[in-house]
Amino acid sequence: MGRHMGFLKKLFGGRVKPDGDQLARSDVMKEYAQIDLLARFVEPRKLHEIGEQQRWSRALPQSYADTIDLFRKAGWLSVTTPDEYRVTPVAMPFVEVYRDRLGRAKAEIMPRVRAALAEKQTSEALTIRRAYEAFFPLGTADWSGPDPQMSHSSLTRRIFFLDEPLLVGLSKPTAEWLKLYAAEQHLWGVYWQLPADEIPDAVREELARPDMDPAEAAYWRAYQLALYVDNQETWQRCKGGDHVRRIEIVGPDELCSVCTADRGKEYLVARVPDLPHAGCTCARGCRCRYEPVLETFDEIEG
Repeated sequence: MGRHMGFLKKLFGGRVKPDGDQLARSDVMKEYAQIDLLARFVEPRKLHEIGEQQRWSRALPQSYADTIDLFRKAGWLSVTTPDEYRVTPVAMPFVEVYRDRLGRAKAEIMPRVRAALAEKQTSEALTIRRAYEAFFPLGTADWSGPDPQMSHSSLTRRIFFLDEPLLVGLSKPTAEWLKLYAAEQHLWGVYWQLPADEIPDAVREELARPDMDPAEAAYWRAYQLALYVDNQETWQRCKGGDHVRRIEIVGPDELCSVCTADRGKEYLVARVPDLPHAGCTCARGCRCRYEPVLETFDEIEG
């Protein structure tokens, strides 16, 4: 902190102009957190909500408001409308330094997670993810999913042992590849399409369909596996819970008639239809999911 304060004294009534390049390369969170925050304003936006400002204040060497004020005085942040701010051209070089740094870290960490998952070591994979995300001021990367629950790795692990209708008709190598693809994305809590050259030729040929390119077809098949284990986990938790008696079936707008017939309906936990729907004809597969219906106080008392 002393080194940080050494170059943040006495400019514009109390501080010197900070060294953006040094902050972007620093190993001290309170220093690089400032560039992380600044990077949130590459596109014009309003200041963060109060709750998030408080979270940022805990990661920064000074309050969120003081940091924004520092950015403006340093010429790093400009006002584009009465309530929106944007990074200035002066600050973009060290924002790019920081972004490059994040890109290298992501490129290094993802193969490590994938390698752990290939050995079905989901706990190790989750540990690697958590250590990686601990680098970020708010505890999560911009591109990854929400903070996972403690049981997340065991739930991801179930994907490797699926033997469901979702895999019927697929060769063992293709099924195993899809499971690894699904497990990786489930572990990170976010879903993305792979470039075609990252999909084995045999898998592309097996998943080929006239209405969808191989990358999209692989994406939706893997997504179905992850969704299946999530739905099963939701049902198991509701079945054993004291405050959930009903489950609602939710889904996107574009669904087949079978899925549409159930969407928005509530069922007693013991009578909820199985997912995925057996008669689903959605081009992307059944994307319906279970949503617990929390009981009100009166319902619990009754």
